Amino acid sequence: MNRVFRVLIPFLAVVVSITSIGFAEDLSEWKLPPVPVPKDNPQSKDKIALGHQLVFDIRLSKGDSISCSHCHVPAAGGGGPTPRAFGHGGELGRWAPSWVNSAYYTSLFWDGRASSLEEQTGALPGKMGPITAPPEMGAKIEDVVARLNTIPEYKKQFNHAFGTDATPENIAKAIASFERTLIAYDSPFQKYVNGDKKAISPAAKRGFELFKGKAVCITCHTPPNLSDNMFHNIGVPQVGPLKEDLGRYEVTKDNGDKGKFKTPTLYNSASLSFHMHDGAFRRFEEVVEHYNKGGNPNDPNQDSLIFPLNLTSAEKDDLIAFLRSLTDKRLDGIKSPKLP
Repeated sequence: MNRVFRVLIPFLAVVVSITSIGFAEDLSEWKLPPVPVPKDNPQSKDKIALGHQLVFDIRLSKGDSISCSHCHVPAAGGGGPTPRAFGHGGELGRWAPSWVNSAYYTSLFWDGRASSLEEQTGALPGKMGPITAPPEMGAKIEDVVARLNTIPEYKKQFNHAFGTDATPENIAKAIASFERTLIAYDSPFQKYVNGDKKAISPAAKRGFELFKGKAVCITCHTPPNLSDNMFHNIGVPQVGPLKEDLGRYEVTKDNGDKGKFKTPTLYNSASLSFHMHDGAFRRFEEVVEHYNKGGNPNDPNQDSLIFPLNLTSAEKDDLIAFLRSLTDKRLDGIKSPKLP
């Protein structure tokens, strides 16, 4: 047998084998990584359990009327059950975003004004957030601290978790520790990228390809958390009590940031009651159609990355099938623990 031919036979066999099975796509960048944890607030079971209680406790609010979980409803994907949040100031201007996978964000709130989950709570001195914001839960943090320290079981739990009674700092740390457990590791898509090729449907797989390709969702919803941690104006209609919401501009005062809002993760978005910063859309179909038509071309501040997609009805259905594969049902089933 010709020597060259003998050399080629094994090579051709490998080519035929690869062609028949297809190249295995590297999906490692889509795997949700371990959650980043600040050095001054390491995770512990005691802190997580305490934080779980605190987010369901109305005693962290003015008049014992509102808890964090009133606006961040587990069964509603960890987001608001109404188009805009309600607090002591009545209807607010923005929808309460999901807490799912928020541990991966580099900034919090729709306008990015907080730099950590601890800061976002509003419990830290000088940092306004839901607990202390007058239009929201409306509490005075010193009153919350005093109240918690009069409850024997809470006093015991704070000392187990932190070695001290309740303080503004460890209230914030406990809540943040609980929030860092709200990760959609058990979603079908995560099972898929971790090797279970039957975890999502053929429609969802086609939708995943659209997500990365024709629908260009990946431009802003980047792996692994499906958020670029940046801010964009995508032409969302202004609805609700505000005549205008300038978004990120209110933080930076940069004219280029007018109408820009944080890119949210899409995990558990199929469970949300509303979508967008002002709750403008209720159904996935509305969200997809907004992008499909190119947002609002009449908005002078709309990002140039928004343009008509020309998706077919079948492609829209496949894209939605993919989005539904991002739901970790475990997170939708979180219940209120027994409170002291």
